[in-house]
Amino acid sequence: MPKYKDMPIRLSGVRLSPTKMKVVGEDFEITVDKLGGDAPSPLHYQLAALAGCLNIVATLVAKDMKISIEDLSVEIEGIFNPARFMGADEGRAGFKEVKAIIKVKTEADPGTLKRWLEEVEERCPISDNLANTTPVKVNFELV
Repeated sequence: MPKYKDMPIRLSGVRLSPTKMKVVGEDFEITVDKLGGDAPSPLHYQLAALAGCLNIVATLVAKDMKISIEDLSVEIEGIFNPARFMGADEGRAGFKEVKAIIKVKTEADPGTLKRWLEEVEERCPISDNLANTTPVKVNFELV
């Protein structure tokens, strides 16, 4: 029997305008808008999710490996070409590439940090979702 069981994570969204949506989770609410809108875009949220996840997993793995982290920051860059999104038959709709740099202040040696980073990359759910195909099923209901 597995030690952990599947956890559903649910959100719901309500359209506020043609480009803006209010998304509600269990105990939070965020607004999503288009690139250049007055709220972060879905692409910004995806990169923010990666930064936040890397922080959480980096801290968890450091604890597991008995590494003391004094400070940590994450820089993320995603390369996006809007051609497919805008209807052109070229490229892909998502990011062409995503780069993350974790800046960490610690006294751990480089060899230990290399193993730490490998473990962080392996255990980060958002990184995994970006790097691997995850089945996505989109349906509609008439209301």
